[in-house]
Amino acid sequence: MTDRLYYSDPYLRTFDATVLRSEERGGHRVVTLDRTAFYPTSGGQPFDIGTLGGLRVVEVADEEDGTIAHFVDTGSNPAPAAGETVHGEIDWLRRFDHMQQHTGQHVLSAAIVSICRARTVSFHLGAAVSTIDLDRELSAAEIAAAETEANRIVWENRPVAIRFVTSEEAATLPLRKEPARGGTLRLIDVEGFDLSACGGTHVARSGAIGIIAVASWERFKGGQRIEFLCGGRALDRLRSQRDRPTPRIRSAPWRGSRRSWRSSALASWRQPQSASMGYRWCCALSMPMRTV
Repeated sequence: MTDRLYYSDPYLRTFDATVLRSEERGGHRVVTLDRTAFYPTSGGQPFDIGTLGGLRVVEVADEEDGTIAHFVDTGSNPAPAAGETVHGEIDWLRRFDHMQQHTGQHVLSAAIVSICRARTVSFHLGAAVSTIDLDRELSAAEIAAAETEANRIVWENRPVAIRFVTSEEAATLPLRKEPARGGTLRLIDVEGFDLSACGGTHVARSGAIGIIAVASWERFKGGQRIEFLCGGRALDRLRSQRDRPTPRIRSAPWRGSRRSWRSSALASWRQPQSASMGYRWCCALSMPMRTV
């Protein structure tokens, strides 16, 4: 078994560990450690990248025996051997982005349950956007109401705690979704709003999510797929819209109030893109800088 350091401290960026196994597999050196801060692909969240013993970590995966495999690119460098102590460092920008998106998903899914009585059946954290799949279709008004409620929780900066309980204890708690397995469960508790079993990495307070912006939705497998962006990704989408040159902006410099510019921008971005894709927009709101 590998001791998963990210379970108790998702903000841990560097660590030292002992190599348990080191072997060639699929053209990469696979290193197994006694402890790690690297998150493996699981639960809709992609793996961490970074360095291990100065070597680039290109993939991280769960093994059937409970250990975690680190696929490293050795190049012309010697591979770490069993028994050696190695230093690991997480790519923090990628990790924090995943923490924002994953915690944002918890809050958005809980808001949809609270406001719309619709359940999230699956979640995918992609490289550019994230999606949740719902068990029924929501109206545009319902989505907007859930989005507003989710951001209220973000801006209240509520604590996000990690708890470990037995399956028997979990059965007495108001979990949003029934756990898929038994034994000891790791719970993510957004204070007073959401309690879910999850092994992913999350921010310590909801304010670190920054903002939750729904970007689009479409019918999917009898329900609905919602695309959303949180924190830095929402800011990047806004910048891409703002910095895209258009003839109207070039020919008519902005002269009105900030409020009138924001209103016209929102009206433009909220136009339907197609019947199949519903509505797409980018959130035209100021958001705090990402700091840790």
